Amino acid sequence: FGESNMKKFSFIVDIVADELDRDEVVTSIRSCLTDNLPGDVHANVKAGEVKSFSEQGYKVWRARVTGVTAEQAGDAHNAKVEAEAVA
Repeated sequence: FGESNMKKFSFIVDIVADELDRDEVVTSIRSCLTDNLPGDVHANVKAGEVKSFSEQGYKVWRARVTGVTAEQAGDAHNAKVEAEAVA
């Protein structure tokens, strides 16, 4: 390190899918970093936790993180339509 002022930069990447090969994603991200960052940059990539979403939890996450609401996505719950279908 010497006189240089090394800093650690952290990034958070969320991927939402039904199924995913976590090891393959780690390998892909590591390869991308190796190919695109200067040679003197050291990067570590590791798989984090897996969280299961309920349908509502996913919709809330999607709206907060991506800005896509249930109405925009066309999968909003419509109690009135359900009630009419039951009647």
